[in-house]
Amino acid sequence: MRKVALLTALILLAFGARRPAQAAPGASADDGSQLVGDWAGESVCGGGNPSCHDEHVVYHITKPPDERGNVSIAADKIVNGKPEPMGVIELKYDAERRTLTGELKNNRYKGVWEFKVEGDTMEGTLTILPNTIGRRIKVKKVV
Repeated sequence: MRKVALLTALILLAFGARRPAQAAPGASADDGSQLVGDWAGESVCGGGNPSCHDEHVVYHITKPPDERGNVSIAADKIVNGKPEPMGVIELKYDAERRTLTGELKNNRYKGVWEFKVEGDTMEGTLTILPNTIGRRIKVKKVV
């Protein structure tokens, strides 16, 4: 009888070891690595700023978020078919909400970037403080 119990226990252990581990309830398996790549689309003006121009943009993300969720996006606008660097946007990735958010800091404006990531699409806004939509952005992952 002991041998049967021992053999049963060994069989159960062998099958249990072959099952893939499952994440704990509420834990997120999203490490943000799906963000890495090039994203292209449109950045459309909002808020009636006459100096603003709609742009075709390409965002480059070369590495996943760090352990605190920080992500850098190198942003280009396409002019006459060629990329023109616009700068780097520093954002924070929230894996649970699948959002990227960060502050716009320059000499002319203060604002907030907010993006929602859904599969191969990233959509969001740049809100110029206190509450004016400066841009609406929609990009799709191309690489």
